[in-house]
Amino acid sequence: MTMTTRAATAAAICAAVLLTGTACTSGDDGPTTSAKKSAPATPTPTASAEPAADAVEDPYADTVTKAPKIDRKTIASFANGRFGRVIPFKGGLHKGRLGIALNCEGKGTVKVEVPALGMTSVEECADGEVATTYNETEVSVTAPDAYVHVTGTSEVRWSISAGQ
Repeated sequence: MTMTTRAATAAAICAAVLLTGTACTSGDDGPTTSAKKSAPATPTPTASAEPAADAVEDPYADTVTKAPKIDRKTIASFANGRFGRVIPFKGGLHKGRLGIALNCEGKGTVKVEVPALGMTSVEECADGEVATTYNETEVSVTAPDAYVHVTGTSEVRWSISAGQ
């Protein structure tokens, strides 16, 4: 077989293969193919736990297994917390409004402290239901090493988000 006949044969095979959805190249050893998976003609619907893009979502999600949504840039968050935890503010605190969303469930209390601001709040939690609170405060200082300290009583689980 001559080189032009070989090239023509390779081109014909590639044309036929392309119609079937595979890729093709030619070389001195003749054509080679590699199959590509093609998308199904009709997309298969899949179930999703995520809400639709146009769905209205509760920004503080009634759960302790996920950190509450907050309408500010999140600088600290933690989910499914128990007992105490120190959560640093990513990037520290800056001047402006600080918002803190807390969800808790179980009989007892959760104490939220931001020592850099001298801020403390204690929230009552109930067994069998998620209590949700949101607090805002004006920050007039910068504190690069600031953090939020969350402490819950033994029967309480909690989740928190802070944003600025």
